[in-house]
Amino acid sequence: MAALVAAILPFAAGAQPNEALELKNAWVRALPPLQPNTSAYLTLINRGDVPVAIISGSVDVAEKVEIHRTSEVDGLMRMEQLEGLSLAPGEQVELAPGGTHLMLLELASMPAPGDEIGLCLQLASGGEVCTVADVRKSAAANNQHQHH
Repeated sequence: MAALVAAILPFAAGAQPNEALELKNAWVRALPPLQPNTSAYLTLINRGDVPVAIISGSVDVAEKVEIHRTSEVDGLMRMEQLEGLSLAPGEQVELAPGGTHLMLLELASMPAPGDEIGLCLQLASGGEVCTVADVRKSAAANNQHQHH
């Protein structure tokens, strides 16, 4: 029995949420119904003593979630996929329109304003941190949840 517990313990530990990574003010942009993709935004805060690396994300309404960054190159706005996102201890990163954000790709259907979507971020450590994201048309809406 002790061998079984010893074999399972590392997997159970990796599945636990990372309490040091706080997710705040998550929201998903509502677009016209036939759009295949949309974006998600939130604030990430590393409240721990070690760096945290985010390698991907997931939501139940999309086939894939990728981390992207929008930047200006030669006067044109360009979007590039990032392999991950790292937060130093104490660092806060805002995923916002026009900058770093999450792309929700290959949607089953476009979520509607007022919906709530479960959003999870996968960590390089093997852990996962989840929150609830409000669906709305713009960042100006003031109905934000704070979960971690």
